[in-house]
Amino acid sequence: MTKTKLGVSVGLMGAGLYFFGLISVIPAVLLAAYVLIREENEWLKKTAVKMLLIVFGFGVLNACVGLLQDVFGVLDVILGWIPFLHFSVSVPLNLDRMLNYVIYFVRDLLLIILGFKALSVGSMKVGFADKMITKHMD
Repeated sequence: MTKTKLGVSVGLMGAGLYFFGLISVIPAVLLAAYVLIREENEWLKKTAVKMLLIVFGFGVLNACVGLLQDVFGVLDVILGWIPFLHFSVSVPLNLDRMLNYVIYFVRDLLLIILGFKALSVGSMKVGFADKMITKHMD
């Protein structure tokens, strides 16, 4: 079994990357930075990049949902300027909150599955992440 410079197996380090991505962004980024700078195993480096792409990719999706909320907020302010109009404009059916929950659920499920697969030094295809890794790392 291949070991990292810290003395743990490559699979355990890969699983740690995904699980840190699930728990908190700062430790995940620090661990990924360590892997990219100090470790030599290519699979582990690709795992670090894949975890970062997943975490930041889903973060961008959440930011886009936040923009949807902002658009409706601006409309609410503009319509508030019109006298005798006393109603509020918001995202219909709380779709923004539902989208946020779906995005978090998919991200967390993906990181959990990849974390357990990484224990056996395995992986699975994640479309956008694998395309970026192939394009920029190979």
